[in-house]
Formats: sequence, structure tokens, C-alpha cells
Amino acid sequence: METKTAFGIDGIAIFVADRFVKSPEDVDDVLESLKKIDVEFYFSQSKTENNFNRTEIGDFLTGIRRFFNFEKCEIPELKEFWETAKYIYTKATKFKETPKLHTIFASLSPKEINSEDIHLKAEIDLKIEDLENLGMFSKVSHPQFWGLKEIMNLHKKSNSDLEIVVNMTKTPVTYPKDKSGKIKNGYYGLIKLEDFINILTDEVSGKRILRKGIFDDNIRYYLGSEEKIEVNHSMREQLLGTDSYLFGILNNGITIIGDEVNLNSEELTLINYQVVNGCQTSNVIFELIDELEDKEDVYIPARFIATNDEETKNSIIKATNSQTTLKPEQLAALAPIQKAIEEYYKSKKTENSFELFYERRTEQYRDENIPKTKIINIPFQIKSTSAMFLNLPHEVSGQYGKVEKKTRGLLFDDSKDFGLLNVYYTSGLTWYRAERYVLNNHDRAYRRARWHIIMLAKYICCEKTNLSNKIDKSNNQNSEIIEKIMLKEDQANKIFDKAIEIINACLKEQYDDIDIDEILKDRKLFERKETTDWLLSFIEKSLSK
Repeated sequence: METKTAFGIDGIAIFVADRFVKSPEDVDDVLESLKKIDVEFYFSQSKTENNFNRTEIGDFLTGIRRFFNFEKCEIPELKEFWETAKYIYTKATKFKETPKLHTIFASLSPKEINSEDIHLKAEIDLKIEDLENLGMFSKVSHPQFWGLKEIMNLHKKSNSDLEIVVNMTKTPVTYPKDKSGKIKNGYYGLIKLEDFINILTDEVSGKRILRKGIFDDNIRYYLGSEEKIEVNHSMREQLLGTDSYLFGILNNGITIIGDEVNLNSEELTLINYQVVNGCQTSNVIFELIDELEDKEDVYIPARFIATNDEETKNSIIKATNSQTTLKPEQLAALAPIQKAIEEYYKSKKTENSFELFYERRTEQYRDENIPKTKIINIPFQIKSTSAMFLNLPHEVSGQYGKVEKKTRGLLFDDSKDFGLLNVYYTSGLTWYRAERYVLNNHDRAYRRARWHIIMLAKYICCEKTNLSNKIDKSNNQNSEIIEKIMLKEDQANKIFDKAIEIINACLKEQYDDIDIDEILKDRKLFERKETTDWLLSFIEKSLSK
């Protein structure tokens, strides 16, 4: 994040368990689901001069030293970041180890920094030692210096198509020409492990990082390689064993789809590619990347297919993943509307400065230490949207398979819902708020009522009863009203308080001589359509007064 006019520092990023945090509240969200955390601080300074100025580098490191004085905020422009950092250190008992500190200094210098400058070296060493002596860090990295060349390379990477040249062990087999023209070309062959690793990874500052974006079209997210994930654990053992050379024979192989796949002898050029089958294999290999350096006899069977046709791509994905049963939500993940909803959640995260994540692919956030309540997967999206905007809270309490069948055709319409995405986001947001509200404020009896609470919240927020029970433009407009309220937890809780009051009053009216606590003990109460009808009738009378 930019720091504007702060002394010596232009940017700060704080990561807790690989999650970017901006406030103590963000830190608490991460800590909700973790016993131990890693913390990393990144500081940057950028200058428009065409050289690396020793004084400015010294000021940069001095500014960082001043930032970590938790007695007093010495740089007022950084107070928000300073408070977050200070709060993190109050959670020191949660640290796996003390935080790491990284620094980047950028200028428009056409030349690399002069590492032989003894005065500059002494200045940097002294400042680094000063930071180390604070005893607050397990590691203080020496600054990375980016000049014009490094900046241009980074810019090129971020703005160009993903392209890579792959060396095959032999000329791959060419698939027959597709008469429909939807598949441009396809090849099958063996690829050496080291070349496959080049497909999977990029190099940043001398370190191999996984290109996570190449798995966006994969139905399954990586599930891990511990013993309980038997298939992945077996792959791990095979790769590390003495017979690792058999890995390619025992593995189903991988499938890669790209916009372009061009063959030149034994070289394949891939442009804008996705690993659509082989996510588990790829991630197991990446986990072991340092231990596989001497494995020269491991080969991976691979298919490479070029197509720009979405329907064809989805057919390939379904077919190549058919070796194990696919859940309905995994198949649903391929629909264009699902990808649009995922992107809409991402855009709202930035627009609203509020983190809520759409899990289009099963377990896609598994390694990102995100609180489970902040992840809306496809089953919960169906349940929350059906309860809130279709007035079907009684239908969504059962198993997902039954719910999906009951609501099929009512949600995720590829022909019209692209303009109605806020309905989906708002129902997910409201479910998150309602879930926290019930857990923090009421006993488990009301947990069974949370889908009805969501439905009632729509009417209370919009202050009218003649609302549509479809995914349409009018409800999209209603969702914008609801969204503004739900973004503020205190306002959302007031809405839920009213919903609880309505539920209690309505049920007392229906069960005249029975105590509300006794009424709520009926486990099937909120699974009956008549309960929904009672509440809709009651709120209509309440709002018309």
C-alpha cells in the first residue's frame, strides 16, 4: 500500500500467514482459524532519479527503524500501518518464529547498483545491524535494488501473455485434425521433470514460485500430500523413492489447454495456458522442488491442446477429470456465470475494502488461511441466494444434492444473470453477517433459523413487502440497498435483531400457549413451508402498519 508523503518509505505490505493485512481486524480474522502464524513485512522506496543515491537509501532504512519504535508513532503518515504492526506483536505467542523483514529500493538507474562502493556497503550494513539488534525479526534481508532494467522486466511480465517454450524428449504425437475447427491442434508426449517444473513456476528474485493462475480452470484445487490424501501421498512417496523413474508410467499424466500450442521439431510453444487436469500432480512436484533436483530420469506424460472455444474446453476438462466422481458443484464450477461471480466477489473485495471469497473450485483457498466463514462456496451460494431472494429458506436446510435439484433452473442463468451479479454477492455477504450474528449473540436454536433470518433481512432493509422472488433487475436493485447495510456490522446486527423479534412474535402468535424456547426445540420447524408462509404474512402486516 502507498504511504504518500511518509519519510523515506513509499510502500508497506504486511502478510500474516501469507494473507495481506491492513488493520488489527484483518489480523484477528486470520487468527480465528490458526494456532500459529508466520509474519512478513515488506517496505519499498521508489525514486525517479537515474541513480542509486546513498543518502536516500540510508533514509529509507532509517525510516524503517523509526517505524518499529512502538513507544510512539514517529511517522504520522504511517499510523494505520504502525498500529497494525504493533498489534501483531501483541500476538507474539502465536508466532512460529519472529517476523521476517524485506526491503526493496527502486530507481530509474540504467545501471546496477555499485556493490563495490565501500561507503554504501558500510551504510547498509550498519542500518541492517541496527534493525537486527531490535530483536524483533528472525531475518532482516538486505535490500533488493531494482533499476530500470528490473522494472521494465517486471512490467513486461505483468502486461504480456503467458508464453513458454517446452522441450519434449522426442517429437510428440500429433492428434488428428478436428473437423469442426474448434480444436486448433493437439499433441501428446513425454516431458522431462525439469521442463515440467518450468511450466509450473516462475523465477522472482532468484526464487522459484508457483504460477497459481495456471490452475484457474482446474475443477479440483490442491488437497495436500499428507497421509490422509492417499493418492497425493503415494505420488510423493513415489517421487522420493528409489524407483522414481516409474513415476510417469504410474501417473495418469497432465492435460494443458492453451490459446496457442505451436510445435517446432521437439519444442512446443505454449501461449496463455492452463493445467486443466493434473493439479494434484503439479502441486506435489512443486512441494518437493528442492528434493527433486537430482531426479534426471523422471518423465511426465502430457497432452497439449489449443482451443479458444469455451464449450470444447469444458468438455475436455470434464472428460479428463472423469477418473473420479465429480460432485455437482465441481461441474457447476465450469459455467461462465460461476467464473463471473468469482470475479465479481474479487472486484467487491477491492471496492468495499471488505474480504469475502467465492470458492468456485473445491478447496481453492485451502492454503491461504482464510477464516471459513469468509468463504462462500457454490452450495452456500445456492442456499443463501435461494433463502434471501427466492423466499425458499425452508428448502435449503437439507443436503446439497436435494437443494441443488430443487433450485435448478432458478439460479446461475448464463443467458441473463451476468447483469445481476450483485444479488449473488449480497446474499453471500448477508449469510456471512448472519452466521457471525447467530454464533455471537444467540443459542443454537436460532442457528436453524438463520436462512429465515436472511429472508426477513431483505424485507426489513428494503422496508417494503411487494418484492420479487426471482433473480431479476428489481432484486438486483434491492441487493444494492441491502449491501450498504450489511457492510457495516453494527447496522447488520440491528436488522437481525428485528428479524429475531419478528420470528419470536410470529411463532408466539401461531403457538399461543407454548413458550418460545419450547417452540424452537422443534428441529423441523424451519424446514416446513408453513413456517416461511407464516413469517411472510407476519412481516407483510408489520411493514404495512
